Amino acid sequence: MSERSGKVLLGLILLIVGAMLILDILGIDTGDLLGLLIPGAIMLYGAKRLLQTGSAGKKGWGAFVFVFGLLMLIGKLELLFSCLLAIIIMVVGYRLLRRRPAPAVRMPDIGERHWAHSMLKEDALDRWEKELQARRQQF
Repeated sequence: MSERSGKVLLGLILLIVGAMLILDILGIDTGDLLGLLIPGAIMLYGAKRLLQTGSAGKKGWGAFVFVFGLLMLIGKLELLFSCLLAIIIMVVGYRLLRRRPAPAVRMPDIGERHWAHSMLKEDALDRWEKELQARRQQF
């Protein structure tokens, strides 16, 4: 969040809190209003993220936030947490069932062994170096 948008957000919050204090002094109950404003603001944020062009992760997060605000607005937030808990339990169970055994160590076949042996075999340059060292040691 940039410094400017942070100042705007803080300014809006202070304006709303001040207006609610004045309404409370005048004897107007702001509890119901607050119960609509907070979920509404959360839903607006989610809708904004959902409608933005961008990655699927941002849109998914926007959808989740929008549903969170909607459930908060209609008073069914416990439904979200119950569903999330059930989904987490199902994912853990699925992962336990799908656990793969460790792969068996396989021996290379005869063709691979011959290829490796030919690759690791000394070449003519190595033999020449060994002969040169042997001659030096003789003198």
